[in-house]
Amino acid sequence: MTGIWRASSAGIRLSNQLSKCVCRCLGSSSVQPSKFVMKGIEEKSGKKMLNVTWQDDTSNAYPYIYLRDNCQCSQCYFKDSNQRLVDVVRDVDLNVRPTNVEMSEDGSKLSIAWPDKHETTLDADFLFVKRLPTEAELKDRVCEDVTTRKVNLWGSEFKDHIPHMKYHDILQDEMVEFEFLNSLYRYGLALVTDMPIQDGLVEKLGEHIGYLRMTAYGKTIVVSTRLQANSVAYTSYTLPLHSDLPYYEAKPGIQMLFCKEQTPTEGGENSLVDSFHVAQQLKKEDPGAYELLTTTHILFRTSGTDILGEYDLEGARPLLELDHHGRLLRCNHNEGCRLDFLGVPAEKIHEMYKAYYSLTKRLKDPKNMFLHKLSPGEMIVFDNDRVLHGREGYTLSEEGGRCLESAYIDWDVARSRLSVLGKRLGKGPVARMDSKLSVIGQWSVS
Repeated sequence: MTGIWRASSAGIRLSNQLSKCVCRCLGSSSVQPSKFVMKGIEEKSGKKMLNVTWQDDTSNAYPYIYLRDNCQCSQCYFKDSNQRLVDVVRDVDLNVRPTNVEMSEDGSKLSIAWPDKHETTLDADFLFVKRLPTEAELKDRVCEDVTTRKVNLWGSEFKDHIPHMKYHDILQDEMVEFEFLNSLYRYGLALVTDMPIQDGLVEKLGEHIGYLRMTAYGKTIVVSTRLQANSVAYTSYTLPLHSDLPYYEAKPGIQMLFCKEQTPTEGGENSLVDSFHVAQQLKKEDPGAYELLTTTHILFRTSGTDILGEYDLEGARPLLELDHHGRLLRCNHNEGCRLDFLGVPAEKIHEMYKAYYSLTKRLKDPKNMFLHKLSPGEMIVFDNDRVLHGREGYTLSEEGGRCLESAYIDWDVARSRLSVLGKRLGKGPVARMDSKLSVIGQWSVS
C-alpha cells in the first residue's frame, strides 16, 4: 500500500515516526514511505484489546474485534476491488479473543491466531495507518479545515491564474487529463481551449472521463436565446450568481460550458466566484449569518417542459451545506428557484433575510468575483458545489448571437478517474473523501 499519510488535525501529537515519513507533493517523483516499526506488544485481555508500542515509545490500542475485522488475507479481503469478503456480524464473534499473538523479530509484522484456526498477518505500516484515536484525542480535537478536501481558495485575482489545458491534450495525454481534473478538485475551475466548433465534443470529453449526468434537460443542453424560454438561462437577461440544479436530491457536481458562439456586443461575460472563500469570510465576519445559512433549509423548485418532457422538481437544503464535522460540502445558492426559508417564524424572518443579504453582498464583491467572456472554442469547467456562476446581460443584434453547450459530470465519476490516474502516474490517491476526524491517518497530498 503506497501513498502519503498525513496526521489528522490540531490537538493530536504526531509520532516521531510519522514526522519522518517521506511525503510526495504533486508533480514530485515517486518515493516509497518509511516503514513503521513496532517495539513491543502487550495483550490487554480484560479490555479485549492489544497495545502496540512503536519505536518512538508512543503506543496505540487495537480492539481484538477490530483486528479480526481488518484481516487482509485473501479469504477475508478482495484486494482487486478493495472489498471485504467477511460478513463480520455473521462470521466473527463480537467478543473474539486471539489464541496467540506474535510480533516478528524486526517489528515489521504482527501475527494473530484465532479460535476458529484462522490466522491474520498484518504489516506494521498498515497497523500504524489504521490506528484509532483515544477519547481524549477526540475530545481535544479542533477542526479548522474549511472543507472536506485540500482546496486552494481564491478571489478576483484568480482571473489571471485559471488553469487551462487544450482539449485534445486532455483526451490524448493522461498527465494533462490528471492536471485538468486535479485543477477542478483543488481550485474548482479550469479552462479548456482549442476546441473545434462542432457538436459532440462535450459528450466526448465526458465519456472519456466516465459519463455525463442525465437531467430533465437532456444529456447536453444548448444554452441560447429562445423565443419561448422556460428558464432565464435561455434569455439575454443578466443571470445572477448561482449553482445549478439545487432542487435535485443528488445535485450534479461539475458543470461544463462550451462556447460555440459569443455575442460581439457588450455583455455576455460569465461571472465566477469561489463560494467557499466567501463562506470563510462570512464565518469570520458575521458568524450569526453563517450559523443561520448553514442550519436553515431553503426550498428550491422548478417546473416546465423540455426535450425530455414535463418535469416538476423540488428539494430542500441549507444554502451552505456542511458535513457532520462542520466543514463545507457545497453551496446551494440559486435566487431564481429559491422559494421559502423553511421553519423560520415571522419573528425571525427579517434576521434570516439579513443573513442572506450578508452572504450575497460578499459574493458580488469585486474582490471576490471576476468576469470572463468566453471565446468560441473555449469551455469553462467548474465545481458546481463550490464555484457559483452567472452571466452579464447582453443585447441581441443582427451581427451574431450567443450559444453555449452545457453538460454535467457527477463528482463521484470525476473523483474516481482522478484517483485512477493518480495511482497510474505515481501521484498517489489524491481524491479520497477525508474522514480525518474519525481516523487519525488518512490519504492526503500536501
